[in-house]
Amino acid sequence: MEKISSDGRVETMCQTVAVFIMAFVIFYMFYSNNFFMRRRMRELGIYSLLGYRKSAMLGLLTFENIFICFGGMVLGILAGSVLHKGVIAGIVALLGITIDQAAIPLIYPAAVKSILSFVVVVLITLTLSNARLLQKSTLLDLVRLEKKTEKPIRVHFITAFIGLSCLLCGYGLALDMMRGRKSVWYTIGFSPIALLTMLLVVAGTIFFIYSFLPYACQKIRQKKSSLYRANTIIVVPKFMHRIRSNAKSLILLILLSAGTLAILGATVLSVWYPLEALERIIPSAMEFRITDDEEKQRSLDALDQAIGNEAYQSHETTLLKVTATSENLPVEYDISAEKGRIPGFECMSQSDYFSVMQLQGKELPFQELADDECILIKYRPDTEQADIGAKYTLTVAGNDVSTVTVRETSLQNALSFGNSVGTLVVSDTAYHALNQRSPEKIRVVSIDGENMRSNEQAYLALKEAIPENPYLVSAWQRQDELIRENSSTFLLICFATVIFLIATGSILYFQNISSVSYDKSDYEIMQRMGYNESMIKKSVRRQVQTYYIIPYVIGLLHSIFAITCYKSALMDDLLGKSSAVLVPVLFSIAVFSAIYAIYYQLTKHSCYKIALN
Repeated sequence: MEKISSDGRVETMCQTVAVFIMAFVIFYMFYSNNFFMRRRMRELGIYSLLGYRKSAMLGLLTFENIFICFGGMVLGILAGSVLHKGVIAGIVALLGITIDQAAIPLIYPAAVKSILSFVVVVLITLTLSNARLLQKSTLLDLVRLEKKTEKPIRVHFITAFIGLSCLLCGYGLALDMMRGRKSVWYTIGFSPIALLTMLLVVAGTIFFIYSFLPYACQKIRQKKSSLYRANTIIVVPKFMHRIRSNAKSLILLILLSAGTLAILGATVLSVWYPLEALERIIPSAMEFRITDDEEKQRSLDALDQAIGNEAYQSHETTLLKVTATSENLPVEYDISAEKGRIPGFECMSQSDYFSVMQLQGKELPFQELADDECILIKYRPDTEQADIGAKYTLTVAGNDVSTVTVRETSLQNALSFGNSVGTLVVSDTAYHALNQRSPEKIRVVSIDGENMRSNEQAYLALKEAIPENPYLVSAWQRQDELIRENSSTFLLICFATVIFLIATGSILYFQNISSVSYDKSDYEIMQRMGYNESMIKKSVRRQVQTYYIIPYVIGLLHSIFAITCYKSALMDDLLGKSSAVLVPVLFSIAVFSAIYAIYYQLTKHSCYKIALN
């Protein structure tokens, strides 16, 4: 609650999400209004025959919209107020805090004023839309507008090829980001390549819908063996007949679905990935540097008093800060130099490394080291294994001590990056040789045990014992900080995502209902030709599936490539495994698929009733 109330970013995000939702509701109202207007054109034509002027019909439609909008506004305010009370009660119960809920008003005057202004904007939009439609419609149009024949689309192979090529090029540029600094994103620049990728995907989507899909349908129509089937001969011509009017809505739905899913996936990834990487960032439950034995003893005494000495185990590691010369020094050698870190290695003895790994309950990643061998702990994965075989001449105070060869690299760091980021594990013999030259030493205490990574009490006790130690890190504290900082953003994004996906499903619902309603006479003819109920249902189902599958599949592909590009461009790869992106992608797909499945079932059964009634 403190985070939400003090963070201006959350308030800004709420306002931004509200603007997007309002804009989409206006579009949704505009779309559904056009749908119902086309269904009522014959009725309006009869009014015109009875002597109604277009201004009178516009007044009638405006009065109906006022009644519907203000009725919806009243119900929305009441439902939203009750839901707000429920959310507050849930947060209070979940966090165990005390709030005087009686002091929270049921209805906020500021919210009512905002909603009233929004409804007025919606009414003006609908009135202008109806006025435009009535103004350009003749009496014959009013009677027969819903049966008006569309102009056929001329299909060309070149534009179909361009559409598919643009999509593949956009996907290729997104995947190229995975090459890191070798990619064109780093060679040319992030902003121009990002803009080019977006333009290619948008242009590819437009050409794909306007040209490639009609071209594919045309090829099916030319292949008689594929066309002359009970359902194909109905679905393909109908899709070709309405592709012009449906193309704009399909393109919008694809881009909307892709953008919504990409934002949701990126948000989930931004929360999930740091939590997954926490095992590397802070491998022990708690860890801190010590400057003297008194500080160490004071810390352990505080832990004993708080949780008991049987609840944890500790190990002290002494790192030796050394410099090195080599033809191939790794990036870890001088990483964070701009933040004040002195370039060099933090050498760790093999026995200390094994002890800390056993303390953490992990398997040993390598065997005993020879005196002239070392293990380089990498900060990021090294897919090319460029550091293996490199020779480092370790020096202390300018004097060469020993030369070691990198036998292998590892991502299994025993200490947190806050205390050691350029760790070099050497044999005990090499470690003692370095230690005899009196290098700079860093003493680090690692603390672990069963359930210690989630032990708040232990961290608070240590924090109280060494409040001025900047190197104290805790897995529990870091996880709590990540969740606390991102939970409000995550909830807001999820809420907006669900709203947008519901609106997308509603548009698909109206689109399919409209198509089946216009073709009702065709289904009557099919019944006379011998099509039974199950065959008509199958034909309707295939038609509905066509309109659902196109935005689902293409939007899904767009979002997956966008999330992959986002991960490669803006997030440090600490884990070295692509499965870290899998959970956010699967979560986004699950939300997307669940809402789509619900709307698909509703649309399918509604279309069945229209076609068979």
